[in-house]
Amino acid sequence: MATSRGDTTRGLTAFGEYLTRGFGAGRRHKGDPRLSFARWLRELAWRHVVGILAAGFALFPIIWIISASFNTVPSLSASRIIPESMTLENYRSLFDDPDLPFGKWLFNSFQIAFLVSALQMLMSAIAAYSFARLRWAGRRVGLLVILLVQMFPQFLAFVAVFLLLNRLEEMIGGGLQVPMALFGAIVGTALLAWGFFAWRKAMDNRERLWPGVVLGTGAALVVLAVVASSYDVTVLPGIGLNKAGLVFVYLGGSIGVNTWLIKGFYDSIPMALDESARVDGASDWQIFTKIILPLARPVLAVIFIISFVFIYNEYILASFVLRDVSQYTYAIGLALFVESDVTIASEFARLAAAAVIGGLPIVVVYVAASEYIVGGLTQGAVKG
Repeated sequence: MATSRGDTTRGLTAFGEYLTRGFGAGRRHKGDPRLSFARWLRELAWRHVVGILAAGFALFPIIWIISASFNTVPSLSASRIIPESMTLENYRSLFDDPDLPFGKWLFNSFQIAFLVSALQMLMSAIAAYSFARLRWAGRRVGLLVILLVQMFPQFLAFVAVFLLLNRLEEMIGGGLQVPMALFGAIVGTALLAWGFFAWRKAMDNRERLWPGVVLGTGAALVVLAVVASSYDVTVLPGIGLNKAGLVFVYLGGSIGVNTWLIKGFYDSIPMALDESARVDGASDWQIFTKIILPLARPVLAVIFIISFVFIYNEYILASFVLRDVSQYTYAIGLALFVESDVTIASEFARLAAAAVIGGLPIVVVYVAASEYIVGGLTQGAVKG
């Protein structure tokens, strides 16, 4: 009997040591190079339990939506975590319904989000360089004004934005068009002059690449002004309650926050780099494009990704501005599936499929750019 009890004790001890090694609880503590199984249960096991519960709480709705998107029964009441039968018809029907152009909505969301994110990143980078590197009267006041304006939400300006866009649609809703002869003569001549002087200032063939592109573009516009003089060219899209108006509304939304974020990153770049470039004869624009921008790629990637994800999923402003169904974004189109309790109950499978398709690009972007997001947010957090 004693032998059996001793064997049982040794077996339990060996099993505890196996679990300790398996769960990684053998890390070193003060005075105790390896935790016992009882101590591991008391000090570390609850952390694993909490982590598993938190992961399950976060993943359960995602798994449910993915499962419902493949369910052959479209109703909400028939949804199960493991469907009895699976089909791809819910995904195919999203792109076959002419009344709900889901593919067009996805394209609109990508188009608006990409354009606004790129413009916000560019304008914020230029503004942040001015505040961080240049010295001019009103610089500190400008920073405070930008910060103060960002304290007021955009929703306070809904009525003013709507009236402004409605008035612009009445004035230039069809866009502003000018004759090709006038446009080509003015813009082409300006580009030729700019490219010519930039070409003369370039010191080697590498620096002459962009002046050469500008010269070629200017020459092409001058030729078009002569050959296609009877045509008109749109120099300003129709701005109003449409996608163009929504882009302009988005552009003014987060530039202040982005400017502060990028400025903090610029302040961590040593000023000695700027001074060395100025000694070599570089201008402010050359310092910005050839020194600052390459070093600031992590934070610029963060600005672009965060702006893209926010605008891609934004609903309130988009539903307030857009009126044409063909110009709806993904978020507005998704809301059409839940207009009433009857709709969401009978079309839940299509709603789940639309949510999966729309959410997949955001997941891919976050996973692929997670390193840039963490690095870009932390590298500019401390100056020096």
